[in-house]
Amino acid sequence: MSAKHADPEYRKNARIIRAQVQQRRKRDDDVTCWRCGRLIAEEQTYDVGHINPDGGHGLDNLAPEHRYKSGRCMGNRAAGGRLGAARQQARTSSTKGLLPW
Repeated sequence: MSAKHADPEYRKNARIIRAQVQQRRKRDDDVTCWRCGRLIAEEQTYDVGHINPDGGHGLDNLAPEHRYKSGRCMGNRAAGGRLGAARQQARTSSTKGLLPW
């Protein structure tokens, strides 16, 4: 688990989002992925993701999303992996040639 997802505010608000999803499903309401706008089927696992990766952990920035690739949606795990790799690459390239202190 990343430090971002271990943050107490994220954990608290992610629990709230999961409870809201559970309530919607009990009422037979649709739950949609914020990434693609398509239905997250009840048997599909989902994540609580950040709409804006740099937007903080508030309820207004968290929403359910497909965990894995589903139809046209790339899914959170694929998107997060690409985002993390891009950030790591940017850090590595910006520090090339510098001494480690």
